Amino acid sequence: MPSQILLGCRILIVEDVAATRRLIARLLGGLGCHELLEADGVEAAWGHLNRQRIDLMLLDYELLDGTGVKLIRELRANTASPNQSVPTIMLTGHSEAAVVEDAICAGADGFLVKPVTPNKLGRRIIDVLSSRKSDIVRAAGRGPKTEVQWI
Repeated sequence: MPSQILLGCRILIVEDVAATRRLIARLLGGLGCHELLEADGVEAAWGHLNRQRIDLMLLDYELLDGTGVKLIRELRANTASPNQSVPTIMLTGHSEAAVVEDAICAGADGFLVKPVTPNKLGRRIIDVLSSRKSDIVRAAGRGPKTEVQWI
């Protein structure tokens, strides 16, 4: 995967386990994303979501102070938020059909089960951003997923 595919992309990682946040941040750094914001729960995530524009949110299902699904629902319903429609990928250890359905119905744009490889994470991010016709993907000169060169 090209190492600069996410250059200039601001990503919010919402994950309650610090070691997992660090691992995800390293994976994203390898993909060229160095504008990373981190939150360990719902309240900390809202702090970032209310202050600045986010290009993508990676969100755990279970958090110490709530669930990722609840956060997505509240965000999608919040018309005053500058990030109401931020592309969101649920990144969790849960693979049950009910959890996936709940996340997608709440407004998640994608779903990945941990552990995740750099290629799988990068592909899902590009798929989600491409499906949203993201300015980031257009600026990077990337087209549909079939046109991306994965190495």
